[in-house]
Amino acid sequence: MNVVVITGGSDGIGAEMARQLAGRHGAQLALVLAGRSQQKLDAVAAQCRTHGAQVLCVAMDVAQEAQCRSLVDQALQQFGRIDTLVNNAGISAQALFEEVGADDLHWYEDLMRVNLWGAVWCTHAALPHLKASRGRIVAVSSLAGLVGVPGRTAYSATKSP
Repeated sequence: MNVVVITGGSDGIGAEMARQLAGRHGAQLALVLAGRSQQKLDAVAAQCRTHGAQVLCVAMDVAQEAQCRSLVDQALQQFGRIDTLVNNAGISAQALFEEVGADDLHWYEDLMRVNLWGAVWCTHAALPHLKASRGRIVAVSSLAGLVGVPGRTAYSATKSP
């Protein structure tokens, strides 16, 4: 059984990745879907289960280090291993840096906690188990991380490969 943990698995790229993996690998796949919305996670899980995949849904926020570590613990408790960690969770942001007031810079920290630190914390927690399984780490990035885009300075910084 191949165990894949996907952060941001409740919507967008993460949800579609889960559905496609389930469609290709069916009963040979165990998915651990992480996201903030239990309702959305349950809907994606139901779609994946129709292909025979086993699914564990973990409602959590990657902006919280303890929740990232708990995600890995729950995956191990349920399936005993992790073969792939997909660091997909992310939030977007758009604002010209020069127009952001000093009192508004806190959202840059929020963006960094999700887009950067969430991946760091999940990877750090999962790394020994990924090494044991000779597994993979997948980092979902953005072209905005390669080419600076006006109005996207904070987002670009957090999505650089």
